[in-house]
Amino acid sequence: METPSQTGTLFTLPDSRVLCYGVYGDRNADATVFFHHGLPGSLVEALGYDEPAKRNGIRVVAIERPGLGRSTHDPNRRLIDWPADLLAIADHLKIDRFAVLGVSGGGPYTIACLHQIPRTRCVGGGVVASMYPMKLGIDGMVLQNRIMLGLVPWSPWLVEKGFEYLFGSAARDEEHPEKLEKIFDDSFQNKPGPDQECIYHDGGRTRSMLIEDMRQALRHGSKGSAWEAKIAASDWGFRLEDVKVDPGQFVIWHGRLDVNAPVTMAEKAAQLIQGAEARISEVDGHVSMTVSKLDEAMETMKQILSR
Repeated sequence: METPSQTGTLFTLPDSRVLCYGVYGDRNADATVFFHHGLPGSLVEALGYDEPAKRNGIRVVAIERPGLGRSTHDPNRRLIDWPADLLAIADHLKIDRFAVLGVSGGGPYTIACLHQIPRTRCVGGGVVASMYPMKLGIDGMVLQNRIMLGLVPWSPWLVEKGFEYLFGSAARDEEHPEKLEKIFDDSFQNKPGPDQECIYHDGGRTRSMLIEDMRQALRHGSKGSAWEAKIAASDWGFRLEDVKVDPGQFVIWHGRLDVNAPVTMAEKAAQLIQGAEARISEVDGHVSMTVSKLDEAMETMKQILSR
């Protein structure tokens, strides 16, 4: 069952949980990509792919994961539970064949789909600046992320408090929107140069989108974001070695200057996932990688879906 909402559509799963999804790009196209936003994230991130998807004749379906945006929180969820939720929406929309794409914290969910959904339906996909299992090594990761990801599997409630203190209350302060804007700008002061430059390269459009993305992600609190971090930092429930794709059907994009998710993790993941192709940018960080590859990602998804 679905009901319209202000941004996206609310879909009720058989167990009464609610997921919010939105459709972007060429809404009438058969070629479909399921998009996985980052952490914290919302449907707003999919707006960046709207025009590139239109140019490539692709329909993009984005889903807000449990506890983020308008999707209801599920404290018992695991990474390996996600593909079933995605398939429920795919079945509802009568989408039989699709690719999957994930950015940053959405990468693990993309890889989980490739692991669990038959290739007759999920034909391939890609991840951009993705998170990977912690056991691949965190050398080069910014200290704040190291602390959070090391703590969250054992104390998600404490990380929830941290998210709330740093971002949550400001994200919901409608009378003083400048508070979140300042927090966002301050958070980029120590980022690699390409990340700082990319949020202003288009007159601040990317900056505005990312700030609104955070507002929507945290609109009902920070619990969902903490659980997202817990899932990413805990055992995924499968090994990367058990994920197999045909050559050319799965691309890993990553920036050499990424301090959120070190490039060494991506390089190791590319060696472990049979059939994966790594495309490493020597000049990109975490955010700049996602922004600079908007068009290339959609072009690649088109190629994957056409095979």
